[in-house]
Amino acid sequence: MKKSLNYWLCAMLVLAAGCFSCSDDRDKDINTAGLSLYAVARQSADAPMQYKAEMPLFSLDNIKSFNPETGELRLKNVVLDTHLFSDYSCQYRVYFYSDKNLLFDARAVSWFSSAAYFSDLTFQCVGFGPGDEFDVSEIPFYIRYGYPGINDGDETVKELMKKNEAGMERFIEILRRAGKIVNS
Repeated sequence: MKKSLNYWLCAMLVLAAGCFSCSDDRDKDINTAGLSLYAVARQSADAPMQYKAEMPLFSLDNIKSFNPETGELRLKNVVLDTHLFSDYSCQYRVYFYSDKNLLFDARAVSWFSSAAYFSDLTFQCVGFGPGDEFDVSEIPFYIRYGYPGINDGDETVKELMKKNEAGMERFIEILRRAGKIVNS
């Protein structure tokens, strides 16, 4: 009987040690369980030239980091179609979702077209390479209201910020829980 008791005690210690050694992974899984974040781009129906009606862009796994102070978003392991940002008429909007819930949407703009949309939330690409698709690992993107520094006190921007407040808070909370928030 004593051998049996010792056997069970040893077995329990081995199992307990195994559980403690993997607690970091389990804690991470608990913190990110149920987190869903993704973005798609949609071209407006009235675009002068129809290209692709909808393009999947990225998910939570593709986000390297986000800085809430500057709006800088860094992506990884994703290739985007340059047409999304080279469309001079800026007819694409990027829709950010958590599960099936729309958090907010932003106009897709490049560095040379962003100044024209002062009162809009923008998803701005700072630069991209030649060709139909480009690797985004070295390119910063920005989620910003209008053109920074020009229209910070604009009433239209303040209203839009208030409208998007809950969605932005959820966006940042998901990224915080996933460990992707950085500060400048």
